[in-house]
Amino acid sequence: MKKIKLNYLVDLALFVQFVLVGYSGIVMYFNHRSAGPILRLIHDKVGLLMVVFFIIHIALHWRWIVCTTKNFFKREGKIKDCDVIEANCMPVD
Repeated sequence: MKKIKLNYLVDLALFVQFVLVGYSGIVMYFNHRSAGPILRLIHDKVGLLMVVFFIIHIALHWRWIVCTTKNFFKREGKIKDCDVIEANCMPVD
C-alpha cells in the first residue's frame, strides 16, 4: 500500500512538473522578450527535477518493465511463415 501511495505522489509530481515546463517553454517560445531570467530558471530547474522524478518512476516500475520486455521478446520454438501468432493477454495491476 505504501508503494502505491508513493507511485501516486511521483505521478502527480511528474504531472505538475510537466505542466510547469510546458507552460514556461511555450511562453518563452512565443514571447522571447518577456521571458525573464526567473522564467528561464524555473524552466531549467523544474526540467532537471523532472528527469530525477522520471528515474524514480522507472525504478518503481522496473519489475513490470523487465517482465513485459521478456514476454514481448519470448519466442516458443521457430515460427513458420504460415503460422498465426496469438498474443497472451494478461491483466496488469
